[in-house]
Amino acid sequence: MSEALWIVDIDGTLALRGDRGPYDWERVGEDLPNPPVVTIVRALISAGHPIAYVSGRIERTRRRTERWLRTHVGHFDSAEGLWLRPNGDRRPDTVWKAEVYREHFAGREVAGVIEDRVGVVRMWRSLGLTVLQVADGNH
Repeated sequence: MSEALWIVDIDGTLALRGDRGPYDWERVGEDLPNPPVVTIVRALISAGHPIAYVSGRIERTRRRTERWLRTHVGHFDSAEGLWLRPNGDRRPDTVWKAEVYREHFAGREVAGVIEDRVGVVRMWRSLGLTVLQVADGNH
């Protein structure tokens, strides 16, 4: 029996962008790991939980983001994968992430979500999901 899925956000949750601007996509590889969240994600992986990384980053950051995950989390499970916003998609994260959930995870057992932004946390909770909110704010 496989364990329940966890959905994990990247920017502001697993990765801290420091002085990188929120849309400075060329510099995503410079982001710093958020140590407590990295520890939680590694523990979930060790316990057998599949991880789905669902990020508002755009598709063109895929290689840099996968490299960052391998370097800082030590894991990237392509079977579960990494969901990135299509290039040019400017819809709010709440809309895009809810769509990803409906299309890919609605029929699965989801143990929880790790997220930072208040509005996105509210959206996940409105879908009946448990959310671990790792930061305050709606940046």
